[in-house]
Amino acid sequence: MIQRWILLPLLMTLVANAAGAQEAAPLNLERIINMYVERNLELQAARYHLERTRADQIAARLRPNPGLSIAAENLRVSGPTAAARLNEFGASYSETIELGGKRAARERVAAATVSVAEARFADAMRRGMAEVRRLYFEAVLARRSIEVAKENQQTFQQLVQLNLTRFKQGAIAEADVIKVRLERIKFDSALRQAELRFRQAMIRLAENLEDDSVTERDVAIELNLPLLDPTLEALIKLGLGERPDVQAAEREVEASKERLTLEEARAHPDITPFAGYKHLADDNTVSFGISVPLKIRDRNQAGIARAQADQKAAAASLEVARSHTVAEIKAAYEAFQSARQQVRIFRDELLNQADESRSIALAAYREGATPLLTVLDAERTRAEVRQEFFKTIFDYQIALSDLELGVGREIRQ
Repeated sequence: MIQRWILLPLLMTLVANAAGAQEAAPLNLERIINMYVERNLELQAARYHLERTRADQIAARLRPNPGLSIAAENLRVSGPTAAARLNEFGASYSETIELGGKRAARERVAAATVSVAEARFADAMRRGMAEVRRLYFEAVLARRSIEVAKENQQTFQQLVQLNLTRFKQGAIAEADVIKVRLERIKFDSALRQAELRFRQAMIRLAENLEDDSVTERDVAIELNLPLLDPTLEALIKLGLGERPDVQAAEREVEASKERLTLEEARAHPDITPFAGYKHLADDNTVSFGISVPLKIRDRNQAGIARAQADQKAAAASLEVARSHTVAEIKAAYEAFQSARQQVRIFRDELLNQADESRSIALAAYREGATPLLTVLDAERTRAEVRQEFFKTIFDYQIALSDLELGVGREIRQ
């Protein structure tokens, strides 16, 4: 029977190998988004700002601190009267009572401010995730360009070998061999350019994710994209209802109303009752009283005026946010519709036509029924169509991402 002390290291090794294999797997969009949420420093700074805003709620709930006064009066310096008959010692305790609902108003203002901060944090995340998606799609496009360039390179290498054989047999001139080699060199250069774009895209992605190891990783190529067909009216309604910056503007309007209520409450004076004790000669006395500020001049007119102006500014900002949202969704929708139509054309028509044209030209050339120029043109056309198709896929992904950015959430249909 195998002992546990033997099984345990084996099990740990298998788990470590599985974890390493998972870590080395190509990065997909979901993994990229998770890494951004976990590691991006700008997002962390926005999160800390939100936590700071929540801390203000603690201060809003607190009551004013009480006061304690201790005094010694009539301390004898000189004179005929005995010190015991002159010296006075006393203490008093005071407690401020807030009137006009100031404390409750402060709590409502703090809660509204936190709500605004939460919406702004969601908006920062929305914009950051859109940028991460764009960087990821750029890396995927570059990675797919590498594969296309390698396929073209292999095809032309086979064509070079075929022409070398035919040249040795005397079936073609040496110029045809040179032409094919020249075309292969062009695709070699295209491959190097694609590899350079991929490395640069991964560097930009690593910078955004705050993880240099990303530059050593690969990305998963996802081409089976559903062609969504949402309606503009539904998208606008969704954007106005769920987009974080619109929500932040709406909550800022509510917060401005609460701030105005608080400033109006501050126009009411607070009273400060107090109670005291005094020792005079051989006598002990107590005192009671109340302190009331006379707000006959400053009744917080400036604070109220500022709050009223802030309320008007918040209402105007809300209208701007709504107008901007509608315009942004309309513009993104037009780009999305155009990109979706282009993808459909390539999928349904151009890709198959380019493949068939290349296959026919290559078969005819092998039989000696067509010149080399026809094969080269067909191969170049196929390569351009495939590269343009992947560029169209990239445009569609970016257009969809921009549309989701405008709406403020993922689009499912």
